[in-house]
Amino acid sequence: MADYRETVDYILGIPLFAQKIGKENLSSLLCRLGNPEKAVPCIHVAGTNGKGSTCKALSQMLMEAGYKVGLFTSPHLVSINERIQINGVNISDEDFVTAFETVKEKFDVHPSFFEVMFAMAAVYFREKQCDVVVYETGMGGRLDATNVVIPELSIITSVGMDHMEYLGDTIEKIAAEKAGIIKTGIPVIYFHRDDLSANVIEDIAKSHDSDIIPVEKADYIINHLGNKTIDFSLHNRYYSYCNLKIQKTSLYQIENVSLAVMAFYMHMKSHSRADETETIVRSALAKFYWEGRMEEIAPHIYVDGAHNVEAVRAYIDTIRSLYSDGRKILVFAAVKDKEYDSMISMLADEVRWDEIIVTSVDGSRKADAGRLASIFREHTDAPVAVCDVIDDAMDMAVAHRAGRDDTYIYCVGSLYLVGGVKRWRNKHDQF
Repeated sequence: MADYRETVDYILGIPLFAQKIGKENLSSLLCRLGNPEKAVPCIHVAGTNGKGSTCKALSQMLMEAGYKVGLFTSPHLVSINERIQINGVNISDEDFVTAFETVKEKFDVHPSFFEVMFAMAAVYFREKQCDVVVYETGMGGRLDATNVVIPELSIITSVGMDHMEYLGDTIEKIAAEKAGIIKTGIPVIYFHRDDLSANVIEDIAKSHDSDIIPVEKADYIINHLGNKTIDFSLHNRYYSYCNLKIQKTSLYQIENVSLAVMAFYMHMKSHSRADETETIVRSALAKFYWEGRMEEIAPHIYVDGAHNVEAVRAYIDTIRSLYSDGRKILVFAAVKDKEYDSMISMLADEVRWDEIIVTSVDGSRKADAGRLASIFREHTDAPVAVCDVIDDAMDMAVAHRAGRDDTYIYCVGSLYLVGGVKRWRNKHDQF
């Protein structure tokens, strides 16, 4: 059997996308593997922001209901194994290698990175006899590797401006790409935040004779923002759940949870178990947790993967509402294909930072830290420092916070930054 590290290095070296656009090569590979993607019932999730959180919340509810649940998400923060889980546990190194070797044996035309990872996940979930799988798209939907599945439900989270070089330069074009996961006769649940994307999603769903189930902001009420939890209620024509609780996190996590609850209810209803849902939802949400989303990785140190304008808007709203106290040190990094000018102007103009430390993520996509710092200086009088290495940036932030219990460190701008900060955290045992 191949070595785990060698296997990971090989996979990470594969181009992200196939040279030939379309499903033909992947479908052929899956056929040679015995179509593992058809072996387990699944739910398919697309959207710009909130996909991972929605997938995690839904999988938690399905687990609480007694199902053996596979979960396929991206990207990973620290270990590539995070992308493939069963009942909240990452695939083991040994099973990771076995799944890859199984898939590699059937290579004809070499698949892309996302195609390899999806095929590995499908093989693994079939081998471990999962009851249901939740698949998250990598990007877009119509052309995504996961779009070969025929799910029992499709979910589309919020739609915003991101990956425009691939998905289009308008909300309508991006919504159409996300709605590409809709299959004939398969119900679609989506978050109705704006009419532009909603109209596109509904038109495509109608053309596929798919039931349309919108979730709206009016469906939930935030009852109380506590020190550790958010208390909220959900009310719509299907159910009325009062005083649900999740761990204190982003305010917009309520939207993602609302989508997950609706999907769970529809799943349970289709299996004649709708009367069990409220108790299960209440228990599952109390345990719900998703890494890298306003996550406190050490006392007074928070990381968040907000990496586009819409996500940064949600982040700022959360900072103002839930984390307004104390002095604030910002650690920021971005990748060069994001709208970092707008992200920076929003962060600098709308939040009072006592200090800003700009750093760089690893890899060829990183944005120049000096360039990012200069943009910050155009928008704020707060001191702005540059540390090209994430570990050095975090060491500086911690040193500047030393002895001040009123000071908090917030790391945001890229999921790659979150991964780097978490790796830095794993090297330190003093927290």
